[in-house]
Amino acid sequence: MTSCTEENPIKSDITYYADVQLVGDSTMAIIQGETFSDPGAISLIDGESVPYTTTGSVNTSTPGVYFLTYETINDDGFPASAKRTVVVLSNTPSIYNFEGNWRRSATGNATIVRISDREYTHSNAGGVDGDNALFVTFYNIDDVNLYIPRQENASVTGITVESVLGSGKIINANEINWVLNASGFYGSLLRIFKRV
Repeated sequence: MTSCTEENPIKSDITYYADVQLVGDSTMAIIQGETFSDPGAISLIDGESVPYTTTGSVNTSTPGVYFLTYETINDDGFPASAKRTVVVLSNTPSIYNFEGNWRRSATGNATIVRISDREYTHSNAGGVDGDNALFVTFYNIDDVNLYIPRQENASVTGITVESVLGSGKIINANEINWVLNASGFYGSLLRIFKRV
């Protein structure tokens, strides 16, 4: 039987990981030309507030999708981060109103509801009826591009979804499409919706 002595101690290290949390919403939409005020984040290590770095920027003069990442690395080199999406919407009134009933292929009935000039909800963004139907908010950025920001638990089955950046397009007033990043169930097919 052996034991440790003061001359031969067992080395034990404790690592405290950072916890980075957003202040405010993970997705923010602003109108082109407005001032963007970054609410920032809170970063804690072992309950104590610590600094974080911010990467990314928002160009409020150009409609598009921008990402900000807030990161802290602890003393042992382990990173933690949180991410915010900022959607800059064109300040020109949209020529489209997508509100109404839509369908993807032979199935996939959907209802689009207009929240504001460039913000909508879509009851079935994957175009698949049933418990995997995705209820999302999406944006008409500039009458050409559409974007679905990351949304957790968008389906009854708990699927997290966002559109692949740059994939969402307006073909005309009666046809839109996008590619989803939404678990293996949805794959990478282009999902085309037509007004009915």
